[in-house]
Amino acid sequence: MNAMPPLPTLVMLIVGGLLLGSLLNIVIIRLPRERQLLRTPLHCTRTGEPLAWWQVLPLVGWLIQRGRSRDGRRLHWMFPLVEVISAALPVVFYLHYSFSATFAYLMLVASILIITGAIDWLHRYIYTFVILGGAVLVLLVGFAIPQITIFNGLLGALIGGMGFLILYMLGSILFPATSVPFGLGDVYLAIFIGAAVGLTRMSTPLLYGILMAGLLSAVVLLVRNVFKRETPQYIAYGTFLCLGTLLYLALNGLA
Repeated sequence: MNAMPPLPTLVMLIVGGLLLGSLLNIVIIRLPRERQLLRTPLHCTRTGEPLAWWQVLPLVGWLIQRGRSRDGRRLHWMFPLVEVISAALPVVFYLHYSFSATFAYLMLVASILIITGAIDWLHRYIYTFVILGGAVLVLLVGFAIPQITIFNGLLGALIGGMGFLILYMLGSILFPATSVPFGLGDVYLAIFIGAAVGLTRMSTPLLYGILMAGLLSAVVLLVRNVFKRETPQYIAYGTFLCLGTLLYLALNGLA
């Protein structure tokens, strides 16, 4: 890793990441609800009222409002979390690669993962055009990244997609009367992850995601069976695949 950047560079990375997180939140909020991204002005997700300038400030606006809308309802914790993650990742990626093509590539991959993971958690849905379009995009730009080859990316997309397609088909057989634990969206997400990191790196981020999803599932079962509390029937599996990949990239980059 490189040394910690000088203070002006560090501030630029964090502020730029916060602004990116704010833009990603616009996509996360508007794509499922309104099917459009260019509606103006920005408005509150609870009341529908136009937002004041200070409410639009990344993270700061949420903190000033104490996580509540003007009518007192809670604002979702997902949106400040997106901004915090988006502010942290540029610093981590800079430590790995400074300002380089690989840095820009990782920010592109991370942005697609953040959008996909947040929407899947909130709505249990993965947009095909986002994730498969992202897979095509990273394959096209991957030629400029020394750590990625098109051949490695294509193999990663193929093997990742085939592996999760088999899991999806097995789930359909084993759980015919209920929703399949793996959806087709997870298959498409595995294609993207394989394309983004390549076949030789694909197993570790997927393993991270599977382990995190398994840990949460164990907690849910414990709460349901031991403490007799109501819990969700299913978890957003794609969210954990996204988190696993983000964790891998933060720890290892494309090493």
